[in-house]
Amino acid sequence: MIDLSSARLTTLAVHKVGNKAKNEGVVSAKELFELDESMTDLLQDYFLKPFKSEEFFKFSHESDINLNELYTYCKRMFTDSREEFLSHSINVLQHLYSVSVHPHIKSGELYVAHFRECEVDGVDLEAIGIFKSENKDVFLKVDGEDDEINMTAEQGINIKKLDKGCLVFRTYEEDGYSILMVDKSSEDAAYWRDDFLHVTRIQDNSFQTEHFMGMTKDFCEDIFAMEQDKKEQVVFLNKSLNYFNKNKEFDLEDFKEEVLVQDDYKEKFDSYRKAFEDESGLPPAEEGFAISKYAVRSMKKNFKSLIKLDTDIEIRLNPKNIEEASEYVERAYDEQRGMYYYKLYFNGEIP
Repeated sequence: MIDLSSARLTTLAVHKVGNKAKNEGVVSAKELFELDESMTDLLQDYFLKPFKSEEFFKFSHESDINLNELYTYCKRMFTDSREEFLSHSINVLQHLYSVSVHPHIKSGELYVAHFRECEVDGVDLEAIGIFKSENKDVFLKVDGEDDEINMTAEQGINIKKLDKGCLVFRTYEEDGYSILMVDKSSEDAAYWRDDFLHVTRIQDNSFQTEHFMGMTKDFCEDIFAMEQDKKEQVVFLNKSLNYFNKNKEFDLEDFKEEVLVQDDYKEKFDSYRKAFEDESGLPPAEEGFAISKYAVRSMKKNFKSLIKLDTDIEIRLNPKNIEEASEYVERAYDEQRGMYYYKLYFNGEIP
């Protein structure tokens, strides 16, 4: 659980960074930004409100974590004095500029900040925030003076739209810290995560929940769908979704008993799951894990309760009562028309 409502912005450096491929250069601050109460409140909202995800990352490197530039700079910012914060933030600026070589990367402002009292799983932690604003909006400025109204258009940063950002929490230092990330750019400019931060997902409960649910959907499409019609596929997917919705802990045997039911599908599922775990490096599902409700909400959109037909007809089943609803839907084949059909049973139409 992440709670940033009490977080305090204590230190801030603001720089400008351009696209290196276009030789746009950088402008580094000469001193730390002076914060007053109103500006602090405004910036805290701008920096922190976009972090709603519970997907945690960590710094990584192919050979030695200490060779990851951002890991080293954050480590120094956590431990060195406030007077040295500015020089470390300039190192962050130079590193960002060095990887800003994609033609789609926009110039913008770079903010390097220090926060206190960021609550993660009930523990107050320090955090280093690194943010970049790229897109400018047009704002209308209206002034009234001497009975005259003047209106001008100005470009500025929309504080409701953070383009890029990360929060590096001071925990699990030896493993590469614990990091939240925001990146609203297109895939063409995905340098923020891969080149600048160089992070990988942490295989926590959110990660395991997300990937097991994704694997279950893939099993339905690759194996279950070979023998079952669309109605049964919808039932299967929504039974699995309901299992994750109502349980706090994942138990593999309970899941198979409740969702798969038939022994032959249990065996096929185990074979498919083990191959997936070997390929992805996930821990065996037999070990169980705490179900992340955030991950369930995120994955829910992939578990459809809709049957689409090629005759422009759609049948939607109630996912919360999927088994009961499916009892009133029958699928068969009409020899005379040479077409499949669904038969629906009901007592009355609901207005």
